[in-house]
Amino acid sequence: MKKQPSLDTQEVKAIVGSLKKNLLVLLDELVAINSYSHNAAGVNEVAEAVGGALPSPLKLQRVTTPKRETLWTCRYGPFGEDPILLVGHLDTVFPPGTFDRGMISQDPYLSGPGVADMKGGLAVILGALWALDRLKVLSKIPLLLALNGDEEIGSPNSGHKLEELAGSCRFGFVFECGGPDGSVVTSRRGLRRYSLKIRGKAGHAGNIQAAKQSAVVELARQTLKLEALNDQEAGLSVNVGRVKGGTATNIVPAKAEAELEVRFLNQEHEDEVEHSIQKLVNSSREFGLETNLIRGRARPPMERIPGIAQLFQEVAQIANRIKINLSEEARWGASDANLLAAVGLPTIDGLGPVGEMDHSEDERIVKDSLFQRVELLVHLLWNLREWRHNISDWRFRISD
Repeated sequence: MKKQPSLDTQEVKAIVGSLKKNLLVLLDELVAINSYSHNAAGVNEVAEAVGGALPSPLKLQRVTTPKRETLWTCRYGPFGEDPILLVGHLDTVFPPGTFDRGMISQDPYLSGPGVADMKGGLAVILGALWALDRLKVLSKIPLLLALNGDEEIGSPNSGHKLEELAGSCRFGFVFECGGPDGSVVTSRRGLRRYSLKIRGKAGHAGNIQAAKQSAVVELARQTLKLEALNDQEAGLSVNVGRVKGGTATNIVPAKAEAELEVRFLNQEHEDEVEHSIQKLVNSSREFGLETNLIRGRARPPMERIPGIAQLFQEVAQIANRIKINLSEEARWGASDANLLAAVGLPTIDGLGPVGEMDHSEDERIVKDSLFQRVELLVHLLWNLREWRHNISDWRFRISD
């Protein structure tokens, strides 16, 4: 990559310092809005707040997506150039009335619903755009901002559009919270959800002479077999999360259902475990029952492809120049970074502030890391504005 003239580190630090108060006011406003994934009004309100905070002349545009419009984008900078994709989500996991309050500051932390996942990340994006605007260089960086409102439920409406956008970009940054030591994310497990529907034969529970064809008993057998597929060393997890069956205690249950989730490190692991599940499902015929396996939503794994490794090296070098020692980590949970990486886009996730205990009432971020991440993003966007990876990683594996 051609070496870019660097921004003045002290000037960037001073500008970010002058923005701290406004950043905290903005973050408090975002945290106070309930934007549960299924609360469309709340998600829209966060989108409006973010759109209103963008430096002029940037404007968020709502993108048409299936069923419900849950994606907003903003393109800026030199047109005709492949942009840098910045991805964040507006929604949280908290239904209205379960954890509704504003942000609480208790040094060294800021706590509140969605502060780590990922309204703190939204503040990082906005803070960096404000700073680049103050430096009068924002218009020189090709950017595509994409914010969705259904990430916490698997991005069912926005996911395919994000993959489509990734095809026109040079690399992507995602703003889930950073690791405890400030690490960023270069790989994530994929996931697949399944439903099992078992059909047995009803009968009188008191008839001890007859061989039972109980759907619930068969479901219990399959559940134990499924749990046995867990392999911590291989990064493979299988969890039967919901079960249902039977109608009364005096009737042998004819129907039973279960929902399960599988998480895996790579596509090969997913294929292997699905083969094992299908083999188990087919075995129910030996006992005179039928089991249907239904594939549900999926997120492909975010594998550490060569383009990601190359991008991380550049990011770490830039961080080092501003006295930040940046490490990388593999994370068990999935995010929209999985979708970007699966179509071959070099992607770094975890660029939000250092956070922990997300999805709980103890969710929090380290306050100072919010401002450090803003500084880092300013330098990354400027120094990488012409960067392209030189390895062909494009596989175009669109998730289903």
